Amino acid sequence: MNVRQLEVLRTMIRTGSVSETARRLGMSQPAASKILGAIEQDLGMSLFSRANGRLHTTREAQDLFPEIERIFGDMASFRQRAAELREGRAGEVRIASAPVLGTLLLPAAMSRFGAENPGVRFDAVVMPTPEIIERVRSNRADLALVQAIPDDTLVVAARLCHGRVVCILPPDHPLADRPQVTPNDLAQERIITFHPGAPTGDRIRETFRDCGVAMEQTVLTNQAFFAASLVRNRVGVALVDSLFPFGEYLPELVVVPLEPEIRLSLNALSSRLRPLTPVAQNFVRTLATVAAELVGTHPGVLSPERGN
Repeated sequence: MNVRQLEVLRTMIRTGSVSETARRLGMSQPAASKILGAIEQDLGMSLFSRANGRLHTTREAQDLFPEIERIFGDMASFRQRAAELREGRAGEVRIASAPVLGTLLLPAAMSRFGAENPGVRFDAVVMPTPEIIERVRSNRADLALVQAIPDDTLVVAARLCHGRVVCILPPDHPLADRPQVTPNDLAQERIITFHPGAPTGDRIRETFRDCGVAMEQTVLTNQAFFAASLVRNRVGVALVDSLFPFGEYLPELVVVPLEPEIRLSLNALSSRLRPLTPVAQNFVRTLATVAAELVGTHPGVLSPERGN
């Protein structure tokens, strides 16, 4: 039995009239009668009986009606789900993020997008950048949030906003009231920063060398939050990227931009070989919106992507 036959049977049970069934479904009365007869023959039972010139549903037809309604309810749910997937309001978004970006941007974007699109599921992991890039290449992530853009023709990057390197200081530090600090200002400081080989850490060391300043690296780490926690415990001062929300998690610390500026981009990566699903495309737009809002709430350390 096909969907059209079920539609005729459902309408006939509801209306009790072949002519009304034909009218509602835009077909001739003989065609409707033929379909009903074929259904009864296929099921091997009578579904209608005639009395006083009218058709009446049999007990068997009445017992079948809830099942017919369930089938049409499932079909409606199927169509609704397909529409949500087509329009990017349902489905799954697989995301791999660098730790600091996952802390700053991703939770806010997921919260907003999930509230507006409750049919969307997220699969989000936080890991080092090389593993993130490999996830995109191997189709295990739809999107990646990273700072560095890989030299890879298979990966497409959308720049969301810019950050910069900042110095994290205790509130009573002599440099805490400065609008900016320089390598010369930090020449005698015990500095906490990223390992050699980390893009941000290498650029910080290069900047100090260019300024002719020897940097006393007290602690090397891979986590901006851990570096800031060390500052809170008076281990030293930290040079890290500005993409971590220090004001929310460690409000007692002071964030001062480093000059000369070391600019860092916040990027959403995807595969060039695998187009983004509609839901992933919509989520990228939410990421861009949240990134733009963060620029306004983190003045001096975040800036908009030029051209976006």
